[in-house]
Amino acid sequence: MSAASSPAPPVVLSIGSLSKTFPAQKALDDVDLELRAGEVHCLLGQNGSGKSTLIKILAGYHSADPGATVTLNGAPMTLGGTATPERAVAFIHQDLGLVAELDAVDNLALGNRYAGRWWLSGRRERRAAARLLSEFEVDLDPGRPLAAATPGQQTMVAIVRAVAATDGAPALLVLDEPTASLPQHQVDQLFDLVRKLRDRGAAILYVTHRLREVFQIGDRVTVLRDGRRITTRPVDTVDDADELVRLIIGRKPTEFSPPLPASNSEVLLSASGVAGDQVADFSLEVRAGEIVGVSGLIGSGYDQALGLTFGARRRSGGEVRLGGRAVPADRPDKAINAGLAYAPADRKRLSTIPAWTVRENLTLPRLPAVGPARWLGQRFERREARPWIERLDVVPADPDRQLALLSGGNQQKVVLARWLRVDARVLLLDEPTSGVDAGAKASIYDALADIAAQGRAVVLSSSDAEELCAVCDRVLIMRHGAVRAVLEKGDLSVARIVSETIRDSADDPQEGWHS
Repeated sequence: MSAASSPAPPVVLSIGSLSKTFPAQKALDDVDLELRAGEVHCLLGQNGSGKSTLIKILAGYHSADPGATVTLNGAPMTLGGTATPERAVAFIHQDLGLVAELDAVDNLALGNRYAGRWWLSGRRERRAAARLLSEFEVDLDPGRPLAAATPGQQTMVAIVRAVAATDGAPALLVLDEPTASLPQHQVDQLFDLVRKLRDRGAAILYVTHRLREVFQIGDRVTVLRDGRRITTRPVDTVDDADELVRLIIGRKPTEFSPPLPASNSEVLLSASGVAGDQVADFSLEVRAGEIVGVSGLIGSGYDQALGLTFGARRRSGGEVRLGGRAVPADRPDKAINAGLAYAPADRKRLSTIPAWTVRENLTLPRLPAVGPARWLGQRFERREARPWIERLDVVPADPDRQLALLSGGNQQKVVLARWLRVDARVLLLDEPTSGVDAGAKASIYDALADIAAQGRAVVLSSSDAEELCAVCDRVLIMRHGAVRAVLEKGDLSVARIVSETIRDSADDPQEGWHS
Protein backbone atom coordinates (compact mmCIF):
# COMPACT_ATOMS: atom_id res chain seq x y z
CA MET A 1 0.00 0.00 0.00
CA SER A 2 1.43 3.39 -0.94
CA ALA A 3 2.11 6.05 1.66
CA ALA A 4 -0.53 8.24 0.05
CA SER A 5 -3.23 5.62 0.57
CA SER A 6 -2.13 4.48 4.03
CA PRO A 7 -4.81 4.89 6.69
CA ALA A 8 -4.42 7.85 9.04
CA PRO A 9 -3.04 6.96 12.49
CA PRO A 10 -5.71 6.47 15.15
CA VAL A 11 -6.95 9.54 17.03
CA VAL A 12 -5.70 9.50 20.62
CA LEU A 13 -7.22 12.74 21.90
CA SER A 14 -10.31 14.40 20.43
CA ILE A 15 -11.47 17.78 21.74
CA GLY A 16 -14.75 19.31 20.58
CA SER A 17 -16.37 22.70 21.35
CA LEU A 18 -14.00 23.45 24.22
CA SER A 19 -14.62 26.85 25.82
CA LYS A 20 -13.52 28.45 29.08
CA THR A 21 -14.91 31.71 30.46
CA PHE A 22 -13.31 33.62 33.31
CA PRO A 23 -15.05 36.60 34.97
CA ALA A 24 -13.44 39.19 32.67
CA GLN A 25 -12.23 37.09 29.75
CA LYS A 26 -13.16 34.22 27.43
CA ALA A 27 -9.87 32.31 27.38
CA LEU A 28 -11.05 29.55 25.00
CA ASP A 29 -13.83 29.89 22.45
CA ASP A 30 -15.23 26.72 20.84
CA VAL A 31 -11.87 25.01 20.21
CA ASP A 32 -11.67 21.70 18.31
CA LEU A 33 -8.45 19.67 18.26
CA GLU A 34 -7.36 16.12 17.38
CA LEU A 35 -4.06 14.45 18.28
CA ARG A 36 -3.02 11.24 16.54
CA ALA A 37 -0.86 8.35 17.63
CA GLY A 38 2.79 8.65 16.67
CA GLU A 39 2.81 12.40 16.02
CA VAL A 40 4.33 15.50 17.57
CA HIS A 41 1.58 18.11 17.42
CA CYS A 42 2.91 21.64 18.04
CA LEU A 43 0.61 24.16 19.73
CA LEU A 44 1.44 27.82 19.06
CA GLY A 45 0.00 31.19 20.01
CA GLN A 46 0.80 34.41 21.78
CA ASN A 47 0.72 34.51 25.56
CA GLY A 48 -2.95 34.89 26.40
CA SER A 49 -4.08 32.95 23.31
CA GLY A 50 -5.45 30.07 25.40
CA LYS A 51 -2.64 27.49 25.26
CA SER A 52 -2.05 27.33 29.01
CA THR A 53 -5.78 27.29 29.73
CA LEU A 54 -6.26 24.31 27.39
CA ILE A 55 -3.44 22.39 29.10
CA LYS A 56 -4.76 23.23 32.58
CA ILE A 57 -8.20 21.93 31.60
CA LEU A 58 -6.71 18.65 30.37
CA ALA A 59 -4.68 18.40 33.59
CA GLY A 60 -7.76 18.98 35.76
CA TYR A 61 -6.70 22.38 37.12
CA HIS A 62 -9.58 24.24 35.41
CA SER A 63 -13.05 23.04 34.51
CA ALA A 64 -14.42 23.72 31.02
CA ASP A 65 -17.62 25.52 30.14
CA PRO A 66 -20.62 23.21 29.59
CA GLY A 67 -20.89 21.61 26.16
CA ALA A 68 -17.29 20.47 25.63
CA THR A 69 -16.49 16.89 24.66
CA VAL A 70 -13.14 15.18 25.10
CA THR A 71 -12.29 11.55 24.37
CA LEU A 72 -9.04 9.71 25.03
CA ASN A 73 -8.56 6.57 22.92
CA GLY A 74 -12.29 6.71 22.18
CA ALA A 75 -13.36 6.81 25.84
CA PRO A 76 -14.87 9.94 27.43
CA MET A 77 -12.38 11.94 29.48
CA THR A 78 -13.74 13.83 32.48
CA LEU A 79 -12.63 17.47 32.33
CA GLY A 80 -11.84 19.23 35.56
CA GLY A 81 -11.03 15.96 37.31
CA THR A 82 -7.69 14.41 38.24
CA ALA A 83 -8.33 10.91 36.92
CA THR A 84 -7.61 9.86 33.36
CA PRO A 85 -8.22 6.47 31.75
CA GLU A 86 -5.50 3.96 32.56
CA ARG A 87 -3.14 6.73 33.77
CA ALA A 88 -2.51 7.29 30.07
CA VAL A 89 -1.74 11.03 30.10
CA ALA A 90 1.59 12.51 31.20
CA PHE A 91 2.21 16.25 31.70
CA ILE A 92 5.53 18.10 31.77
CA HIS A 93 4.83 21.64 32.93
CA GLN A 94 7.27 24.56 32.85
CA ASP A 95 7.77 23.99 36.58
CA LEU A 96 9.17 20.47 36.43
CA GLY A 97 8.15 19.59 39.99
CA LEU A 98 11.57 18.14 40.83
CA VAL A 99 13.41 18.37 44.16
CA ALA A 100 16.95 19.51 43.34
CA GLU A 101 18.37 18.31 46.66
CA LEU A 102 17.23 14.73 45.97
CA ASP A 103 18.87 12.36 43.51
CA ALA A 104 17.26 10.91 40.37
CA VAL A 105 16.28 7.74 42.28
CA ASP A 106 14.03 9.66 44.67
CA ASN A 107 12.77 12.10 42.03
CA LEU A 108 11.71 9.24 39.75
CA ALA A 109 9.78 7.72 42.66
CA LEU A 110 7.94 10.96 43.51
CA GLY A 111 4.30 10.45 42.59
CA ASN A 112 5.06 6.91 41.42
CA ARG A 113 6.58 4.20 43.57
CA TYR A 114 9.94 2.65 44.42
CA ALA A 115 10.97 -0.61 42.77
CA GLY A 116 10.84 -2.50 46.08
CA ARG A 117 7.39 -3.57 47.22
CA TRP A 118 8.04 -4.38 50.88
CA TRP A 119 11.31 -2.74 51.89
CA LEU A 120 13.73 -0.23 50.40
CA SER A 121 17.18 -1.27 49.21
CA GLY A 122 19.35 1.64 48.08
CA ARG A 123 21.34 -0.60 45.73
CA ARG A 124 18.21 -2.09 44.14
CA GLU A 125 16.60 1.33 43.70
CA ARG A 126 19.72 2.76 42.04
CA ARG A 127 19.85 -0.21 39.66
CA ALA A 128 16.17 0.21 38.76
CA ALA A 129 16.61 3.97 38.21
CA ALA A 130 19.73 3.39 36.10
CA ARG A 131 17.84 0.88 33.91
CA LEU A 132 14.99 3.35 33.42
CA LEU A 133 17.32 6.23 32.52
CA SER A 134 19.33 3.99 30.20
CA GLU A 135 16.16 2.87 28.42
CA PHE A 136 15.61 6.47 27.37
CA GLU A 137 19.33 7.15 26.83
CA VAL A 138 19.62 9.70 29.63
CA ASP A 139 23.30 9.86 30.63
CA LEU A 140 23.04 10.68 34.34
CA ASP A 141 24.30 9.19 37.59
CA PRO A 142 21.04 8.30 39.40
CA GLY A 143 22.70 8.66 42.81
CA ARG A 144 23.76 12.32 42.42
CA PRO A 145 21.54 15.24 43.51
CA LEU A 146 19.68 16.76 40.57
CA ALA A 147 21.12 20.16 41.52
CA ALA A 148 24.32 18.94 39.81
CA ALA A 149 22.50 18.05 36.58
CA THR A 150 22.03 20.35 33.59
CA PRO A 151 18.59 21.87 32.93
CA GLY A 152 18.32 19.51 29.96
CA GLN A 153 19.01 16.45 32.11
CA GLN A 154 16.49 17.64 34.69
CA THR A 155 13.83 18.03 31.99
CA MET A 156 14.53 14.51 30.72
CA VAL A 157 14.27 13.10 34.26
CA ALA A 158 10.85 14.76 34.57
CA ILE A 159 9.78 13.20 31.26
CA VAL A 160 11.07 9.75 32.22
CA ARG A 161 9.23 10.01 35.56
CA ALA A 162 5.98 10.95 33.81
CA VAL A 163 6.37 8.14 31.29
CA ALA A 164 7.14 5.65 34.06
CA ALA A 165 3.86 6.62 35.73
CA THR A 166 2.04 5.37 32.60
CA ASP A 167 3.93 2.06 32.69
CA GLY A 168 6.23 3.25 29.92
CA ALA A 169 3.57 3.78 27.27
CA PRO A 170 1.69 7.09 27.57
CA ALA A 171 -1.12 7.56 25.08
CA LEU A 172 -0.65 11.32 25.38
CA LEU A 173 2.38 13.35 26.51
CA VAL A 174 1.96 17.10 27.00
CA LEU A 175 5.18 19.17 26.95
CA ASP A 176 4.80 22.84 27.92
CA GLU A 177 7.84 24.90 26.84
CA PRO A 178 10.35 22.13 27.65
CA THR A 179 13.31 23.90 25.97
CA ALA A 180 12.68 27.45 27.24
CA SER A 181 15.96 27.58 29.21
CA LEU A 182 18.07 25.01 27.32
CA PRO A 183 21.10 25.63 25.08
CA GLN A 184 20.98 23.99 21.66
CA HIS A 185 23.01 20.84 22.41
CA GLN A 186 20.65 19.98 25.28
CA VAL A 187 17.65 20.70 23.03
CA ASP A 188 18.99 18.09 20.59
CA GLN A 189 19.24 15.51 23.39
CA LEU A 190 15.68 16.25 24.48
CA PHE A 191 14.42 15.92 20.89
CA ASP A 192 15.99 12.46 20.67
CA LEU A 193 13.90 11.41 23.68
CA VAL A 194 10.72 12.98 22.25
CA ARG A 195 11.22 11.14 18.93
CA LYS A 196 11.73 7.88 20.81
CA LEU A 197 8.37 8.30 22.54
CA ARG A 198 6.69 9.33 19.28
CA ASP A 199 8.03 6.22 17.58
CA ARG A 200 6.48 4.13 20.36
CA GLY A 201 3.09 5.47 19.27
CA ALA A 202 2.55 8.28 21.78
CA ALA A 203 0.66 11.40 20.76
CA ILE A 204 2.72 14.39 21.87
CA LEU A 205 1.28 17.88 22.36
CA TYR A 206 4.27 20.20 22.18
CA VAL A 207 3.89 23.85 23.27
CA THR A 208 6.69 26.21 22.27
CA HIS A 209 7.53 29.82 21.44
CA ARG A 210 10.67 28.79 19.53
CA LEU A 211 9.30 28.61 16.00
CA ARG A 212 12.31 26.85 14.51
CA GLU A 213 11.52 23.88 16.77
CA VAL A 214 8.24 23.38 14.91
CA PHE A 215 10.22 22.49 11.78
CA GLN A 216 12.73 20.38 13.72
CA ILE A 217 10.33 18.20 15.71
CA GLY A 218 6.73 18.81 14.60
CA ASP A 219 4.46 16.72 12.37
CA ARG A 220 1.39 18.97 12.57
CA VAL A 221 0.85 22.43 14.04
CA THR A 222 -2.18 24.20 15.52
CA VAL A 223 -2.30 27.97 16.08
CA LEU A 224 -4.53 29.63 18.68
CA ARG A 225 -5.31 33.34 18.66
CA ASP A 226 -7.56 35.13 21.17
CA GLY A 227 -8.88 31.79 22.42
CA ARG A 228 -9.87 30.50 18.97
CA ARG A 229 -8.25 27.85 16.78
CA ILE A 230 -6.97 29.62 13.67
CA THR A 231 -5.59 26.63 11.79
CA THR A 232 -4.32 23.07 12.02
CA ARG A 233 -2.05 21.84 9.24
CA PRO A 234 0.92 19.57 8.49
CA VAL A 235 4.24 21.24 9.22
CA ASP A 236 5.56 20.40 5.75
CA THR A 237 2.89 22.68 4.26
CA VAL A 238 4.18 25.72 6.18
CA ASP A 239 6.64 27.82 4.18
CA ASP A 240 8.74 29.32 6.97
CA ALA A 241 8.77 30.92 10.42
CA ASP A 242 7.40 34.19 8.99
CA GLU A 243 4.25 32.38 7.92
CA LEU A 244 3.85 31.01 11.45
CA VAL A 245 4.31 34.50 12.91
CA ARG A 246 1.62 35.82 10.53
CA LEU A 247 -0.77 33.11 11.71
CA ILE A 248 0.06 33.76 15.37
CA ILE A 249 -0.26 37.56 15.40
CA GLY A 250 -2.70 37.97 12.50
CA ARG A 251 -0.52 40.21 10.38
CA LYS A 252 2.72 40.16 8.42
CA PRO A 253 5.79 40.36 10.68
CA THR A 254 8.01 43.42 10.39
CA GLU A 255 11.75 42.93 10.16
CA PHE A 256 13.71 44.21 13.14
CA SER A 257 16.90 46.07 12.30
CA PRO A 258 18.35 48.30 15.04
CA PRO A 259 20.32 51.35 13.88
CA LEU A 260 24.09 51.08 14.23
CA PRO A 261 25.53 53.44 16.86
CA ALA A 262 28.14 56.02 15.91
CA SER A 263 31.68 54.74 16.41
CA ASN A 264 32.57 57.86 18.39
CA SER A 265 29.69 57.47 20.86
CA GLU A 266 30.36 57.92 24.55
CA VAL A 267 31.40 54.84 26.54
CA LEU A 268 28.56 54.45 29.03
CA LEU A 269 29.53 51.21 30.75
CA SER A 270 32.90 49.56 31.21
CA ALA A 271 33.65 46.39 33.15
CA SER A 272 37.20 45.21 33.76
CA GLY A 273 38.10 41.85 35.28
CA VAL A 274 34.74 41.33 36.97
CA ALA A 275 34.83 38.00 38.82
CA GLY A 276 32.63 35.90 41.07
CA ASP A 277 30.87 32.51 41.10
CA GLN A 278 31.75 30.86 37.74
CA VAL A 279 33.03 34.12 36.22
CA ALA A 280 36.81 34.63 36.26
CA ASP A 281 37.19 37.67 34.00
CA PHE A 282 34.26 39.56 32.47
CA SER A 283 35.38 42.67 30.63
CA LEU A 284 33.54 44.86 28.12
CA GLU A 285 32.86 48.40 26.97
CA VAL A 286 29.39 49.52 25.90
CA ARG A 287 28.81 52.77 24.03
CA ALA A 288 25.72 54.93 23.89
CA GLY A 289 23.25 53.56 21.36
CA GLU A 290 24.58 49.98 21.47
CA ILE A 291 22.80 46.70 22.06
CA VAL A 292 25.42 44.15 23.12
CA GLY A 293 24.77 40.43 23.59
CA VAL A 294 26.47 37.92 25.89
CA SER A 295 26.21 34.17 25.31
CA GLY A 296 27.87 30.87 26.15
CA LEU A 297 27.26 27.37 27.45
CA ILE A 298 25.83 26.62 30.87
CA GLY A 299 28.84 26.83 33.18
CA SER A 300 30.67 29.41 31.07
CA GLY A 301 29.48 32.23 33.33
CA TYR A 302 27.47 34.06 30.67
CA ASP A 303 24.29 33.81 32.76
CA GLN A 304 26.01 35.27 35.86
CA ALA A 305 28.06 38.09 34.34
CA LEU A 306 25.34 40.74 34.28
CA GLY A 307 24.22 40.03 37.85
CA LEU A 308 27.84 40.46 38.99
CA THR A 309 28.19 43.68 37.01
CA PHE A 310 25.06 45.15 38.59
CA GLY A 311 25.82 43.95 42.12
CA ALA A 312 23.01 41.41 42.49
CA ARG A 313 25.67 38.70 42.85
CA ARG A 314 28.68 38.99 45.13
CA ARG A 315 31.68 40.22 43.19
CA SER A 316 35.12 38.88 44.17
CA GLY A 317 37.13 41.16 41.89
CA GLY A 318 37.13 43.65 39.06
CA GLU A 319 35.81 47.14 38.47
CA VAL A 320 32.62 48.55 36.93
CA ARG A 321 32.34 52.15 35.76
CA LEU A 322 29.26 53.97 34.49
CA GLY A 323 29.89 57.22 32.67
CA GLY A 324 33.44 57.14 33.98
CA ARG A 325 32.42 56.84 37.65
CA ALA A 326 33.02 53.68 39.68
CA VAL A 327 30.00 51.59 40.67
CA PRO A 328 30.56 49.90 44.07
CA ALA A 329 30.45 46.12 44.23
CA ASP A 330 27.48 44.35 45.82
CA ARG A 331 25.40 47.54 46.09
CA PRO A 332 22.39 47.38 43.77
CA ASP A 333 20.98 50.55 45.36
CA LYS A 334 24.03 52.57 44.33
CA ALA A 335 24.02 50.96 40.89
CA ILE A 336 20.41 52.10 40.38
CA ASN A 337 21.24 55.62 41.57
CA ALA A 338 24.17 55.70 39.14
CA GLY A 339 21.89 54.83 36.21
CA LEU A 340 22.35 51.06 35.93
CA ALA A 341 19.37 48.68 35.80
CA TYR A 342 19.15 44.89 35.91
CA ALA A 343 16.34 42.43 35.10
CA PRO A 344 17.12 38.79 36.10
CA ALA A 345 16.01 35.87 33.95
CA ASP A 346 13.73 34.48 36.69
CA ARG A 347 11.08 37.16 36.26
CA LYS A 348 8.55 35.71 38.73
CA ARG A 349 10.94 35.05 41.59
CA LEU A 350 13.58 37.77 41.27
CA SER A 351 12.29 40.59 39.07
CA THR A 352 8.63 41.15 39.97
CA ILE A 353 6.06 40.69 42.71
CA PRO A 354 3.31 38.82 40.83
CA ALA A 355 0.64 39.39 43.50
CA TRP A 356 1.06 43.18 43.26
CA THR A 357 -0.53 45.39 40.62
CA VAL A 358 1.11 46.69 37.47
CA ARG A 359 1.48 50.18 38.96
CA GLU A 360 3.05 48.84 42.16
CA ASN A 361 5.61 46.81 40.23
CA LEU A 362 6.32 49.61 37.78
CA THR A 363 6.98 52.27 40.44
CA LEU A 364 8.81 50.00 42.89
CA PRO A 365 12.42 51.26 42.44
CA ARG A 366 11.42 54.92 42.88
CA LEU A 367 8.12 55.59 44.59
CA PRO A 368 6.13 58.68 43.50
CA ALA A 369 5.68 60.79 46.64
CA VAL A 370 4.08 64.26 46.59
CA GLY A 371 3.27 67.05 49.00
CA PRO A 372 5.13 68.31 52.08
CA ALA A 373 4.51 65.03 53.90
CA ARG A 374 5.86 63.02 50.92
CA TRP A 375 2.52 61.18 50.71
CA LEU A 376 2.34 57.99 48.64
CA GLY A 377 -1.11 57.37 47.18
CA GLN A 378 -2.65 55.07 44.61
CA ARG A 379 -3.85 58.05 42.54
CA PHE A 380 -0.29 59.32 42.19
CA GLU A 381 0.95 55.83 41.30
CA ARG A 382 -1.68 55.50 38.57
CA ARG A 383 -0.81 58.89 37.13
CA GLU A 384 2.87 57.96 37.14
CA ALA A 385 2.36 54.51 35.63
CA ARG A 386 -0.09 55.26 32.80
CA PRO A 387 2.33 57.01 30.38
CA TRP A 388 4.78 54.11 30.66
CA ILE A 389 2.04 51.52 30.17
CA GLU A 390 1.04 53.32 26.98
CA ARG A 391 4.62 53.78 25.82
CA LEU A 392 5.45 50.07 26.15
CA ASP A 393 2.01 48.99 24.91
CA VAL A 394 1.23 46.89 27.98
CA VAL A 395 -1.98 44.91 27.42
CA PRO A 396 -4.37 45.31 29.10
CA ALA A 397 -3.56 48.97 29.82
CA ASP A 398 -4.85 48.76 33.39
CA PRO A 399 -2.48 49.99 36.12
CA ASP A 400 -4.58 48.27 38.80
CA ARG A 401 -4.49 44.81 37.21
CA GLN A 402 -2.60 42.15 39.15
CA LEU A 403 0.71 41.50 37.39
CA ALA A 404 0.28 37.72 37.57
CA LEU A 405 -2.78 38.01 35.31
CA LEU A 406 -0.71 39.48 32.47
CA SER A 407 1.01 37.34 29.85
CA GLY A 408 4.75 36.76 30.17
CA GLY A 409 5.50 39.24 27.39
CA ASN A 410 3.46 42.00 29.02
CA GLN A 411 5.07 41.31 32.39
CA GLN A 412 8.45 41.79 30.72
CA LYS A 413 7.25 45.10 29.25
CA VAL A 414 6.36 46.26 32.78
CA VAL A 415 9.90 45.41 33.89
CA LEU A 416 11.36 47.45 31.00
CA ALA A 417 9.01 50.35 31.75
CA ARG A 418 10.12 50.30 35.37
CA TRP A 419 13.75 50.91 34.48
CA LEU A 420 13.02 53.45 31.76
CA ARG A 421 11.00 55.42 34.28
CA VAL A 422 13.98 55.76 36.65
CA ASP A 423 16.01 57.02 33.67
CA ALA A 424 18.48 54.14 33.63
CA ARG A 425 21.30 54.80 31.18
CA VAL A 426 22.28 51.14 30.77
CA LEU A 427 19.90 48.18 31.00
CA LEU A 428 21.30 44.73 31.84
CA LEU A 429 18.80 42.04 30.82
CA ASP A 430 19.16 38.29 31.42
CA GLU A 431 17.16 36.23 28.86
CA PRO A 432 14.70 39.11 28.27
CA THR A 433 12.36 37.13 25.98
CA SER A 434 12.39 33.74 27.72
CA GLY A 435 8.87 32.30 27.62
CA VAL A 436 7.63 35.24 25.52
CA ASP A 437 5.55 34.74 22.38
CA ALA A 438 6.46 35.96 18.88
CA GLY A 439 4.25 39.05 18.96
CA ALA A 440 5.51 40.20 22.36
CA LYS A 441 9.10 39.53 21.29
CA ALA A 442 8.69 41.96 18.40
CA SER A 443 7.34 44.61 20.80
CA ILE A 444 10.25 44.06 23.21
CA TYR A 445 12.77 44.27 20.36
CA ASP A 446 11.20 47.55 19.24
CA ALA A 447 11.45 48.85 22.83
CA LEU A 448 15.13 47.92 22.97
CA ALA A 449 15.75 49.73 19.67
CA ASP A 450 13.99 52.83 21.07
CA ILE A 451 16.15 52.66 24.19
CA ALA A 452 19.32 52.55 22.08
CA ALA A 453 18.08 55.35 19.79
CA GLN A 454 17.69 57.60 22.86
CA GLY A 455 21.42 57.32 23.52
CA ARG A 456 21.13 54.70 26.22
CA ALA A 457 22.58 51.19 25.99
CA VAL A 458 21.43 47.60 26.48
CA VAL A 459 23.42 44.50 27.41
CA LEU A 460 21.48 41.25 27.20
CA SER A 461 22.46 37.67 27.89
CA SER A 462 20.71 35.06 25.78
CA SER A 463 20.97 31.40 24.80
CA ASP A 464 18.98 32.13 21.61
CA ALA A 465 21.45 32.62 18.74
CA GLU A 466 18.75 33.83 16.36
CA GLU A 467 17.72 36.53 18.82
CA LEU A 468 21.30 37.68 19.24
CA CYS A 469 21.74 37.96 15.47
CA ALA A 470 18.52 39.92 15.07
CA VAL A 471 18.97 42.36 17.94
CA CYS A 472 22.63 42.96 18.73
CA ASP A 473 25.33 45.23 17.34
CA ARG A 474 27.91 42.76 18.63
CA VAL A 475 28.00 39.61 20.74
CA LEU A 476 30.48 38.53 23.40
CA ILE A 477 31.02 34.76 23.71
CA MET A 478 32.07 33.44 27.10
CA ARG A 479 33.97 30.20 27.69
CA HIS A 480 35.55 28.99 30.93
CA GLY A 481 34.45 32.09 32.84
CA ALA A 482 35.84 34.74 30.50
CA VAL A 483 35.06 36.53 27.23
CA ARG A 484 36.84 34.49 24.54
CA ALA A 485 35.38 35.96 21.34
CA VAL A 486 33.71 39.16 20.18
CA LEU A 487 31.55 38.99 17.04
CA GLU A 488 30.79 42.29 15.31
CA LYS A 489 27.54 42.94 13.43
CA GLY A 490 28.97 41.87 10.07
CA ASP A 491 30.17 38.55 11.51
CA LEU A 492 26.96 37.59 13.29
CA SER A 493 25.24 34.40 12.21
CA VAL A 494 23.64 31.52 14.08
CA ALA A 495 26.36 29.14 12.85
CA ARG A 496 29.14 31.49 13.97
CA ILE A 497 27.66 32.06 17.42
CA VAL A 498 27.10 28.33 18.01
CA SER A 499 30.58 27.53 16.71
CA GLU A 500 32.28 30.04 19.01
CA THR A 501 30.11 28.95 21.93
CA ILE A 502 31.12 25.28 21.79
CA ARG A 503 34.73 25.80 20.65
CA ASP A 504 37.17 23.94 22.95
CA SER A 505 34.42 23.36 25.56
CA ALA A 506 35.59 19.73 25.75
CA ASP A 507 38.76 21.00 27.45
CA ASP A 508 36.69 21.68 30.57
CA PRO A 509 34.39 18.81 31.58
CA GLN A 510 32.45 21.16 33.89
CA GLU A 511 31.34 23.56 31.18
CA GLY A 512 28.08 22.73 29.47
CA TRP A 513 27.22 19.94 31.90
CA HIS A 514 26.39 21.64 35.17
CA SER A 515 23.92 24.33 36.08
